Amino acid sequence: MNYFEKYLSDSKNLDDIDISVHCDINIFDWLMRYVYKKEPSLEIKNSISILISSDFLQMGRLVDECLDYIALNLKEIIQLPIDMNCMNSQLIKRLASRIEIDLLDEMPDKKDKLSSKLYMKKLELMFEKEEN
Repeated sequence: MNYFEKYLSDSKNLDDIDISVHCDINIFDWLMRYVYKKEPSLEIKNSISILISSDFLQMGRLVDECLDYIALNLKEIIQLPIDMNCMNSQLIKRLASRIEIDLLDEMPDKKDKLSSKLYMKKLELMFEKEEN
C-alpha cells in the first residue's frame, strides 16, 4: 500500500506507529486479505467500495482490477442502492475508457448515478485523440 510508505519511511521506530482506519471493517478485512495474497474475490456488492478504498491507499494494481471488474458488471452494479458520488473524476475517466459507448446507451441508470458522468468522460477521451 503506497499510501503508508511516507509514514513508514519517516519513522525511526516502527513500534510507535499508530494508524487509524476510517472505512468499513469488512472492506478493510478484504484489503488485508488481498495484501496477504489470500485472494479474496470482487463481488457486485463490494466492487465500488473496494475501488474507492484501493484508490485512496494507492494500490494501483487493485484499482485496475476493480475498474475492469466494474466495467464488465456495470449493468448490475449500477442497480445497487449505493452512492457513486465518492468516485473521483479520474476514476470515472478510467472507467469510461474501459466501456464501449453502446453499453452506456443500454445501461439502466434511472437515477443517473453514473451514466451522465461516464458520457462526459467518454466525450473527453474522444476529444483527447488527435484525429478527433
